[in-house]
Amino acid sequence: MTQYGAEKMTAAKFEDILTRLEVGPWHWFLFLLCSLWGIFGSMQTLATAFLNPAVDHWCHIPELVEANWTKEQIWNVSMPRAKIGGVIQHSQCEMFHFGGGLPPDAGGDFEDDALMPRSEEWPVQPCSSWDYAHQTSRSTITSEWDLVCNRESLRSLIQSIFMLGVFFGSPLGGYFADRFGRKRLMTGSLWVFIVVSIVASFSPYYQLFLLCRFLMAFNGNIVYQTSYILAVEACTTKQRSIVGILFSVPFAIGYMLLPAVAYYVREWRHLHLAISLPVILLIANTILLPESPRWLIQTGKWSEAERELQRAARWNSRKSFDTTWLLSTIREMKEEADDKKASQGDQEEEELEDSGGHGSRVRSPTSTSSSKTSASPTKDFLRRIFVFVRTPVLRRVSLIMSFNWITCTMVYYGLSLNFGNFSADPYLYMFLGGLMELPSYTLIIPVVMRIGRKIPLIVFLASCGVAVLVLLVLPGERNTWFFLTVVMVGKFLITSAYQVIYLYCSELYPTTLRTRGLGLTSMMGRLGAIVSPFINDKLGGYHWAIPSTIFGVLSMIAGTLTCLLPETNNVDLPRDGGRRRELEVQKRQERETGRRSKPLPPFVSR
Repeated sequence: MTQYGAEKMTAAKFEDILTRLEVGPWHWFLFLLCSLWGIFGSMQTLATAFLNPAVDHWCHIPELVEANWTKEQIWNVSMPRAKIGGVIQHSQCEMFHFGGGLPPDAGGDFEDDALMPRSEEWPVQPCSSWDYAHQTSRSTITSEWDLVCNRESLRSLIQSIFMLGVFFGSPLGGYFADRFGRKRLMTGSLWVFIVVSIVASFSPYYQLFLLCRFLMAFNGNIVYQTSYILAVEACTTKQRSIVGILFSVPFAIGYMLLPAVAYYVREWRHLHLAISLPVILLIANTILLPESPRWLIQTGKWSEAERELQRAARWNSRKSFDTTWLLSTIREMKEEADDKKASQGDQEEEELEDSGGHGSRVRSPTSTSSSKTSASPTKDFLRRIFVFVRTPVLRRVSLIMSFNWITCTMVYYGLSLNFGNFSADPYLYMFLGGLMELPSYTLIIPVVMRIGRKIPLIVFLASCGVAVLVLLVLPGERNTWFFLTVVMVGKFLITSAYQVIYLYCSELYPTTLRTRGLGLTSMMGRLGAIVSPFINDKLGGYHWAIPSTIFGVLSMIAGTLTCLLPETNNVDLPRDGGRRRELEVQKRQERETGRRSKPLPPFVSR
């Protein structure tokens, strides 16, 4: 029996075990504990909206502050005018260059001088310190470390560094989870997250805080990923789609809870601590959660797998569950695994004898392994990457889906954290943004099942682009309900596209490349999340409409490019990456024939 056939048979038998267990308290308990991380993870992911928001600032002039001048008086006399976000207002980074903050012809009477006319021809100088308008917070990272003017990019860097941690945490988390187990990796990453998040709350240095945020994102994403794998691996194939959707609901709950917490906790250190300390409750998960029975079987830990499955049967009150049958099935899977190892050993011996029989120098196992170690990793990595551009079909799929991923993450986080450019109330804006997540999770399922994957993705991306671009021509002010409604429509549409792209991308790749293809393109998508803070903050500083224009145009382009891809609904998923096979699948897809394919569970790691 081939290795693929043995693995397929083992998987089928394990699927039979899960089917006989049926859904019960064990499954719901497992799902509840695993999904709780989404609440805390979403709050940390979006926390920069309240930790380091853009706040109005101006040069600090001690003499005028001591004279009890209002900020309007200081702006009128001592600050030149500047265009910020497309609006003419006081300069935030410069002041007129004269001693004491007053022009030379000032009389010295501060009350009269506050009413004197100004001249834009007076010389200016950059600020050395700033005053801040704390409208929504009493203290922020922005004001504590003066992340304004020529240091403003450091403010954007906080969110980008967090997303960089997610960028590296996703692939490494999957690798370590397969090697060390889901529960063990989740436990270690959770403890690191707790310690580092508390350190970040008391960090006296910007650089240390930045490092802590990177480590929080890295380990937090691993906790989320391993929790998701644990929940999905405990379900049968029919249940995975529902679990994949429901697993995203706690993310939306945390999204909506964040502005409520921030409303009552107005100092950034206390806020960071308030959303970090509750994670300690998840230490209970490290005790109560079992290891994945599927992983235990794959790694040959048969007795532990049997114990966990027996416990699941007791929790689900499956008194009729045949223990003898379970032991027999596990024994058969163990024998199949032993046979597979033996056949692999025989094959290696035959290859070694063949190489010696043809006059080749017979290498010792040690020399062979060492040569592979020194030469193969780089070649293997390049081979795994270039396989995605090996044929025209794979090349088109990989390039278009990478662009779509980058667009989805950029627009998603761009709209989620862009309340400053939209002149919106941050608490209301963030709450509504989280509320828009819920319908996008539930309404997508009937749409993709009946209509397909391609058309909905095109519609969602293109409609999002239209909604965001319409903002540029809406009449009236940006702080109206009508303006906010259009923004939330765009948020709903890009979130819906985010859901569809996971399913669509996984089905576009053949079986042998499916996991790597989804992982590679979604990893590329993190680049959009890394760049989006600079688009909002830097380009939005020139004019509020620039980020919206970029997000709208990219969404329209992504929707147009998706037209070049085939439909995957009601089509057998491709099994290999060969060019002929791909062309055959593409033609069959275009004819919309074949067996209906079941959707894979989307792992929406934000």
